[in-house]
Amino acid sequence: MKARSRLFRAIALTATATVACLLPVSASADTGASAAATSGDFGPAAAGDRVQRSGTHSHDLTGDGVPDLLARQPDLSNGSLWVYTGSGKLQGTSTFTAKTLVRTGMNSFNWVGTAEVTPNGDSDEFEKVAEPPADLIGRRESDGALFVYPHSGTFNGGSTFKPAVQVGTGWNSMVWMTLADVTTDGFDDIISIDAQDNMWVYPHSGTFNGTSTFKARVQVRKGRPLWNLMPTWSRENADMVGASTATGEMIGCAHTNKFNGLNTFHTDCKTLAPVGTFAQPTTSWISLADADGSGTDDVIKRLPNGQLTVYPFLGWNHNPVLGSPVVVGSGWNSMDLIT
Repeated sequence: MKARSRLFRAIALTATATVACLLPVSASADTGASAAATSGDFGPAAAGDRVQRSGTHSHDLTGDGVPDLLARQPDLSNGSLWVYTGSGKLQGTSTFTAKTLVRTGMNSFNWVGTAEVTPNGDSDEFEKVAEPPADLIGRRESDGALFVYPHSGTFNGGSTFKPAVQVGTGWNSMVWMTLADVTTDGFDDIISIDAQDNMWVYPHSGTFNGTSTFKARVQVRKGRPLWNLMPTWSRENADMVGASTATGEMIGCAHTNKFNGLNTFHTDCKTLAPVGTFAQPTTSWISLADADGSGTDDVIKRLPNGQLTVYPFLGWNHNPVLGSPVVVGSGWNSMDLIT
């Protein structure tokens, strides 16, 4: 397999799990502050929906090398998925342009995201783009089965993604989950947090092979903040970032550039955004996207009034790390996930 670019590699939040066929262990219900942060809109955690509705950052879905936004409209065609094409420039309401319908009937999934899971982008067709088009991944609400819809290689409405392939079962027991290239091999791995607040990584096997796609888990951290985001911010490897919905503060712990169990992330974390920035009263959604085409992830925040804003990333060692918010859209309350 050819080396795969990790220019836009990143992602969000996490959950519980075990090894055999990716069958997660049962998780006891969270209570208190942790439970309050377990749905995508920061509302109370419901049984069987203790995970945010999406935990991945934006990827390129159109094949032009620029990350795009994926959003679900739950009240249309039983859950319509739309792709908002990224312009590669942070330019107000023109940052994300025309939307394209790529799937319907997606309300049966209580978690949906995008990730680099299949090797479909290694053909010569994508040699000129920074990142091959990403795949669609979703968790079925009824039984927790995890499915990957491989990207077809062509951005073509309802034909953009191929038929689903099951890669795991029983993942409704997760507390948090996300995908990010923590092992630095060019494929996204599954990261999960269990009910005891332990963080695990399920490394990608390097092949797309059903329930053998991901390998046995490795513990990388004990304890967690309320949110865990994993952006590449000026690095090839995914750093660990946490944002508390209670205080609105964001902290960051850099990747050591080695996948080494509990030593994968540095422990000398730093404040990236002050108290109040992403607190629940002003934040109804938070995710990651390279909105300005810089090759590093920015923070996307939806306000309760449906306004969508981007906090541009200025640099890991910059003070402040995040720039002033830029409004990129309105009316986003019609979407129940944005990633």
